[in-house]
Amino acid sequence: MSKNSSKWYKAHINDEFVKLANKGNWRSRAVFKLKEIDEKYNLITENSNILDLGSAPGGWSQYAAKKHKIIKITAIDILHMESIHNVNFVQSDIEEFSENYIKNKDFDKIDLVMSDIAPNISGIESADVPAMLNLADIVVEVAISTLRESGSLLVKLFQGKGTDEYMKDMRIYFDKVRIIKPKASRSNSREIYMLATGLKSKSTIQGQ
Repeated sequence: MSKNSSKWYKAHINDEFVKLANKGNWRSRAVFKLKEIDEKYNLITENSNILDLGSAPGGWSQYAAKKHKIIKITAIDILHMESIHNVNFVQSDIEEFSENYIKNKDFDKIDLVMSDIAPNISGIESADVPAMLNLADIVVEVAISTLRESGSLLVKLFQGKGTDEYMKDMRIYFDKVRIIKPKASRSNSREIYMLATGLKSKSTIQGQ
């Protein structure tokens, strides 16, 4: 193991949220990012219809399913994800799933689209930030196509060049757009989350 790998591993196993995840049998420490945001903004409610994009290993879907038994969760990832009770997992490319989903004109509208997906990291800001924004674009496109009016979107971003402008663009589609840095996000990480609530009607969006 290299010196850098050894340093990362020691930091990882001593991480407060890794320990909490292991103790609570959660699939990942990312659960605590969603938990903090949900407890503040009450995103996941009983009878919610939720779409979890880039779901593997399944921490976010696991949290939502444990919070409410009467809930509909569809988790999408191109990678395999072990099954979770009350979660419908579809192994698929996100864009392909969205296209097939909305072809059914009677599909159930989504209350919350959530995504913790991230690109492969190079460590170079000028490459990582645009790569993250490209992924976020896909998530946003799916959200706008599938969300009910006034629905919500929670998606990971990286802070950097272009992020502020991206946030401004999202206000075309949503009533409120916030940036959140959960406590479980490592302090040395560019990781942030965009919470966009209140999807506007098509007529409102087109009239702007």
